[in-house]
Amino acid sequence: MLHPGIPQPAGSLVYELLTGHPEREPGELVFVADLTCELRAWPQDTWTAVGVDPEQVAQAVISCWRDGEVTVLQVDDLSFDEARSLTRPAMTYVRGQLRGRLTARLARPPALAASHQRPPPGDQFP
Repeated sequence: MLHPGIPQPAGSLVYELLTGHPEREPGELVFVADLTCELRAWPQDTWTAVGVDPEQVAQAVISCWRDGEVTVLQVDDLSFDEARSLTRPAMTYVRGQLRGRLTARLARPPALAASHQRPPPGDQFP
């Protein structure tokens, strides 16, 4: 989120949300819907109120990934409900299941996980 290709101050604000939560563990997978839930817990904060367009930040990360400037975990095997859970804050149970599955994938040796971190040709998204 602090990469020069990510719009600022939006990237810095998302970084603060990602790293500043008192119950978050280092290396924990956090989805935009999780951050949205956290923002809704704050009395008057929403993405607009804090000056962040999550879609713009996501597109900037994708652009940096395509240029080989950052690595990402590419997930090609999401179910319909898992994909929906990434944008719907109320779907915490499904997101929790997905987090568990992806965390297990990240625990694999780097050689196996590396195939999911290379930019594919064409217009695929992480």
